Amino acid sequence: MTRPLLIMGTGGSAYDVLDIVDAINDIEPTCEPIGFLDDTRPPGSRHLGLEVLGTLREASRFAECAFVSVIGSDKSFRQLPDIVASTGLAPERFATLVHPAASVSSRARLGHGVIANPRIVIAGDVEIGNHVMLCPGCIVGHETRIGDHSIVAPGAVISGLVRVEPVCYVGAAAVIRQKLLIGTKSLIGMGAVVLDDVDPETIVIGNPARPLRRKD
Repeated sequence: MTRPLLIMGTGGSAYDVLDIVDAINDIEPTCEPIGFLDDTRPPGSRHLGLEVLGTLREASRFAECAFVSVIGSDKSFRQLPDIVASTGLAPERFATLVHPAASVSSRARLGHGVIANPRIVIAGDVEIGNHVMLCPGCIVGHETRIGDHSIVAPGAVISGLVRVEPVCYVGAAAVIRQKLLIGTKSLIGMGAVVLDDVDPETIVIGNPARPLRRKD
């Protein structure tokens, strides 16, 4: 028996979620996407063949549904905790979706609301927090911790024994050396090679990665 699934947000990652659900259901029917909740599209409009059923704050009225969030980008990721909190939903209401083509160790632990795309590799004793998006082709090494509301973009490599604190964005094809600490609300630029710890709320870019200096 399938469970109805509501998708929060209508960004590009909605395509990924629908593809993951299709792949899971091809093996064993598990969930059925029934629509979107979104604050930017009018209720009753349609997106990717599904109806927009309301705003994010209306989530609690869909008592029988599971949820998954596709909200978040390099520009908006720091807002994710507040966006999820605004729904009033308990963590267990969020589905964790793992594509059959993802390689996830049986010794890894995934939280609620995790999206695991195809061709990712999650090694042993990895802990993934709630509402983490793991984009196609990313790699997470052994004994690494990734905090809640973080995004790991396509092709990023996080080596073993790394601690990524909550609400971080690791850009496409970035590489993080083993045993580092990536501070909360920090952003690793695409293609960056991170060789040292990153302070909270810091943007680092380049090879080797250095903090981005902003003009006053």
